[in-house]
Amino acid sequence: MTPGKTHVTLIILFVSAVSMVLTIAFVRGCKLLPMKHIYHLAFPPEDLYRPIVVDNFLFHKEGFTRTYRLEPKYLDVYSIGFFSEKQDISSEDNFKGKIKAEFFWKEKLLCEKIVTSQTAAYYADGDKAMKHYKKVFLMDFEIPLQGKYKKDISVKLIVLQPDKELEKYSDSLKLFIAVNSIP
Repeated sequence: MTPGKTHVTLIILFVSAVSMVLTIAFVRGCKLLPMKHIYHLAFPPEDLYRPIVVDNFLFHKEGFTRTYRLEPKYLDVYSIGFFSEKQDISSEDNFKGKIKAEFFWKEKLLCEKIVTSQTAAYYADGDKAMKHYKKVFLMDFEIPLQGKYKKDISVKLIVLQPDKELEKYSDSLKLFIAVNSIP
């Protein structure tokens, strides 16, 4: 075997070994959540990014509250955010509201988080000038919650301070909860 072929063979063996370890950990349900996210990014199931929640949510109405039962198909990092079906959210309209997210297992409050800004955004398809958002991400969380809760979980979202700029998009604005598609 030539030195070049030896290196290629070693690389293939290494990648195969790492893939096997990740697959075994994933199948056995080990608590390697960040590794599962990396695995899903490398080998995404066809429905991985299909939202587990899509709903009309009034980001512009103070006190607006909704509770969503979460029924995740995958253990991974999830995002809460919003999108416009028209892909017309101006990139100048960054999220300026304040939302409280409360996470529950059955009736027990596990944790809460205050969201005051967006964490990321995707630009609209074909928008080379980057003037419109397709999707805006507000926060991330891991399932299982706190490393152990993956069934009977829910999130309650409360608008503490409305984002009045989003009212102009209210006819097409949707809240989503889905596996995070950002590495």
